[in-house]
Amino acid sequence: MHPIERFYRQYRDDVYRYLLGLARDPNLAEDLLSETFLEALRALPAFRGESTAKTWLFGIARNVWLRQLQKGRAHAPLDERLGLYLADGLDDLCRRQTLARIGELLHRRGDPAETVVRMRADGWPYAEIAGRLQISEASARVIDFRTKRWLRAALEKEGSL
Repeated sequence: MHPIERFYRQYRDDVYRYLLGLARDPNLAEDLLSETFLEALRALPAFRGESTAKTWLFGIARNVWLRQLQKGRAHAPLDERLGLYLADGLDDLCRRQTLARIGELLHRRGDPAETVVRMRADGWPYAEIAGRLQISEASARVIDFRTKRWLRAALEKEGSL
């Protein structure tokens, strides 16, 4: 068996279940699975091994899903997309329990942090966020990074993470 085929067989079921949980549509999950593995094959030379292959694939799958949301081919409530974007690595139960609190904390943080994070959760690229908010792309990235770090710290302090 070819190593790529072995790789696919080893991880396809886990990645499919993950995507099915996001998409809630078996046909869309199948499409996203194919796209995930195509992207993984293209990106394989750049894989540095800083995480497990499964974690790396889940990250690719998550990004494929977020792009689908941006294209409007898949729909999920904003709070759910926000939870997916911010709570990467959390299990579904924990994610659902923290969604309302994340929204409250973001609202308390205010703009531009709230807008940047919500737009990223909606799948917007940093360049478009920067243009819309009339800030630099680097500023949008920094705001996003710092806000996510602040949110995680606040949720950890409350015992939600």
